[in-house]
Amino acid sequence: MKRRTLLATGVAGLTAATIGGPASAAGHDRRRAVALVPLDDRPVNTWCPQMTAASAGAEVRLPPRDLLGRFLTPGDGAAIARWLGATGDVDGYVISVSMLAYGGLIASRTAAPTLAAALANLAAIRDLRATRPGAVIEVHDTIQRLAITSTGTDLDTYRDLLVEWAKLHDQVVNLGQEELRARLDTVRAQIPDQVVADYLAARARNHQVNRLMVEWVADGTIDHLVLSEDDTAPVGLARAERVELEALVARLGVGDQVEIFPGADEVDALLVARVLAAGTAPSYRVEYAGISGEEWTAQLEGIPFAENIRRHVSAVGGRVVDGDADVVLAVNTPSAAPAQRGTDLDAFVGRIGALLAAGTPVIVVDPLIVNKADHDLVARMEARLDLVALLSYSGWNTGGNALGLALGHGTARWAHLRSSGSGYGVPELRAPAQAHAEYLLYRFVKDDGWKNVLQVEAYAHARAQGWNPLALTASQKSYFDGWIRDRLVPLTERYFADHFAGHRVPLGRRGATTFTAALTQVESIRVELPWDRLFEVTLEPRLRLS
Repeated sequence: MKRRTLLATGVAGLTAATIGGPASAAGHDRRRAVALVPLDDRPVNTWCPQMTAASAGAEVRLPPRDLLGRFLTPGDGAAIARWLGATGDVDGYVISVSMLAYGGLIASRTAAPTLAAALANLAAIRDLRATRPGAVIEVHDTIQRLAITSTGTDLDTYRDLLVEWAKLHDQVVNLGQEELRARLDTVRAQIPDQVVADYLAARARNHQVNRLMVEWVADGTIDHLVLSEDDTAPVGLARAERVELEALVARLGVGDQVEIFPGADEVDALLVARVLAAGTAPSYRVEYAGISGEEWTAQLEGIPFAENIRRHVSAVGGRVVDGDADVVLAVNTPSAAPAQRGTDLDAFVGRIGALLAAGTPVIVVDPLIVNKADHDLVARMEARLDLVALLSYSGWNTGGNALGLALGHGTARWAHLRSSGSGYGVPELRAPAQAHAEYLLYRFVKDDGWKNVLQVEAYAHARAQGWNPLALTASQKSYFDGWIRDRLVPLTERYFADHFAGHRVPLGRRGATTFTAALTQVESIRVELPWDRLFEVTLEPRLRLS
């Protein structure tokens, strides 16, 4: 819906007023803040949590950049532990075990980090509880995925074989499907012993730490824990580990403090939102584009998507309801038959439009296609909706990733708008509105334009030159930084002009009035590859409000 100025309050039942100039601000002692030890240094685990917080008028404090590592270079867990102990005056701590214990998600998938070193680093969580007994401590650990990381080395030869072996091993050894044993033996014979040994050693160490984190919930060290299944499947070694962890959670009686669900990269932002929305207990009603999430399991996941929704909603501090709700989760699921797809999407977008027109806050979750947005959905939304009226949108990577990123952003933003009449002055509300619009623009451009168009072209261009898109050299990365910048910056500027310019963003409310400001222009756009591969991109737009 190009250049509309429809008011997007995101808060039902409020009247609107525009801002003609700055007003006095009621000061606060400090800005709300969350200390975050991220999963790794990629934008999804650093910039996205920061923007989630910024859209709610808060900040995320990160360890110094040089401590976080980069791609195949692990972060410095011991130094991060010291940073964590010295960081105070925050509303809560969100801590990734993968980073603190091993140096990041990729490092956690190898046996190189020792259990002793991991435990020494993790002692910082115990110390934090001892020195700050009243602190909110949110912890995220991962159940190791089935695949090893693609590094452009000879190990990549065994990547798919290891996944197949891990699934077959679970089916034969744990589930008793003896008819598959011959295939299991055939696949195992193709993988070197050392590769399997490293794989299993990493899994055993990580599983031991997973169990320890559950025990720390039981003894009060940790307030709340998410164990996310990184790129999982209905069968495999990760499934067997999850079943053991679920049994431990039940035995220790901590089911109300631990969530286990498919995902990983979204959890930093999700838990930041949980801290910021604490006490609001939001309710969510789910609307599906096609079949029910009870009947559909997303690719790389092992439970029905409706169950994944319930677990993510619980992790952010809310609940799923059938009737009236604070927020509607509009979820893009497949249609019952291909011939129904167009009709289903038209009806789905129509329902979203009606909800927005009624002042109902809406979060759009687009988990249908792994690694990218469903362009057929996005194109209809662009034509028929005021995108700025949405609380959030995401179609990035796995279903759980898309769900958690949208849910975190939307929940934080909803909680901010809900409380914006409590002592905030208008100038203080402008920065969160600007951050919200910047993050929305990022999501649509990155998840659709980048993933469906420019990344495809970049992969093809790299391969035409004999380069590996997932393992670029330093000079190749430098080349693609420029190549992508030359294309993604104008694409983002065009998208802003077509779908954001002139639209009004809600700033917040004062009494019965909702204040808004118009989006006027793009001030700057930062673009580069965060790692030496073409899988993800840094895209940081800065916008101006009237």
